[in-house]
Amino acid sequence: MAARNLLMCAAGALFLAGCNTLPGSNPDGADAEARAGLAALFAGTGGQRRAPLAKASLAGGDVVVAGPDGYCLDPDTKRAGPERGFAVIASCHILSGGQAGRPVAPVLITVTVGPRGDMTDLPTPQALAQAAGSELLDGNTRRGRVTAHLSSGGDTMFEGSDPRYWRAAFLQGGRLVGLALYAPRGSALAGGRGEAMLGRVKDSISRLSPQDAGGAQPKPANGLLGRLFNR
Repeated sequence: MAARNLLMCAAGALFLAGCNTLPGSNPDGADAEARAGLAALFAGTGGQRRAPLAKASLAGGDVVVAGPDGYCLDPDTKRAGPERGFAVIASCHILSGGQAGRPVAPVLITVTVGPRGDMTDLPTPQALAQAAGSELLDGNTRRGRVTAHLSSGGDTMFEGSDPRYWRAAFLQGGRLVGLALYAPRGSALAGGRGEAMLGRVKDSISRLSPQDAGGAQPKPANGLLGRLFNR
């Protein structure tokens, strides 16, 4: 129960803090969908919740999201518009109130599916840090995935969360996907193991998603990074 409450607090803090991992400031796009998803998670603290999802299709089926073994999606956070999408990944055991899955390390991972683009639109680790307004501790570009380990900001997510957190971006089916990972203070996932966890999430998405999502499409004039991260 304590772990589940921790997750609920995390969602509430994300929502009230302005959802700084969300896809942009446009209230009519994925930003609104993501805010609504986190609001649904926060609102579910006192009542019966639906069973967690093993996977979910977002952005018209272009991207299928799933967590690593032991991690699920909260159905009340899922927002799946025709062109964008949002979901939260957390422990199946926590999301189900102990009714499903096995205990695993607590972590909160947000997944935002944005507009279409190509490899030239992937941000650098430095750009991810600048968008977050944080110092870059470490970062790399590997296997088509950009990752950034950030020094500050994670402790605003929920009580006891670590200041350090991770962001990542990659292309899937022609769409830019943004990830953000938050973990409790001192957790190895807030440190060096966080990058590997993001890699596992990316691998799950890549394995399940269609390989061709309809070819090249026009890009938004204001750039893709601004639509994936709010600051």
